Amino acid sequence: MKTILSSSCLCLLSVGTLLAQPKSSTEDLTPIDRPGYWEVSTDYRTNGTAIRYFNADKRLIHQEIHSNKLVKLTKNNVRRLNATVTKVTQNQLEPSNVKTVSLPTDNEDPRIAHDRKRLMTAERRASTADVMARIVPSVVGFEPCLKVFIYNPHEERLRIEILNSKGFAVCQEYSNTYQRYYRFNMSNMPVGDYRVQIYKASEKKPSFENLVSLSRKPSQAFISTKPDVPAGSAVDSLVSEKD
Repeated sequence: MKTILSSSCLCLLSVGTLLAQPKSSTEDLTPIDRPGYWEVSTDYRTNGTAIRYFNADKRLIHQEIHSNKLVKLTKNNVRRLNATVTKVTQNQLEPSNVKTVSLPTDNEDPRIAHDRKRLMTAERRASTADVMARIVPSVVGFEPCLKVFIYNPHEERLRIEILNSKGFAVCQEYSNTYQRYYRFNMSNMPVGDYRVQIYKASEKKPSFENLVSLSRKPSQAFISTKPDVPAGSAVDSLVSEKD
């Protein structure tokens, strides 16, 4: 099912959702003195909403895609769309910043949704991809932290450890989900080097290893990857936060 709504930038549409107001973008368009118009189109086959901007000659000049989102035509959203079409017709390409909601999926047959999920899971588990991870040193507020992103396609049991410079584990987590995100707060940890290791339950050597360094200066906290990380590990630049 596909639903389309459109408007000129000088005309406000009444409040409503895309599901309640089906209208073609080409209905009753008359050449008037206006910079252009916008069109909002939701397609359940692709699970997304597209916002397209046209000039007065009906030529597409800009487009935004909102995956898995629905754009309701509230007064505020219409106001944002009208303001955006004026800017894009003046070659000022800016996002509309419309408010979105999750796209309803109640219209989808539960059996189709179940089969699709089952097939996607089977394809992922049958892939040759191995465990992948990325360590991102960061500062949230004034607190240094380590962001750890893990992709585990075969849903193997993993052990995630952070070791201090003496080799003692200061943090340990377990996971067997195919995607996982951690944020480890390092604000109470002493300065020094720390090693992040990710082990598979069936292996004695880590599948992933990264060395990071934590340091502090007045009004600053620093955390960064070390230059001598093992081959294949991601290297991230220094991140700091000042008062």
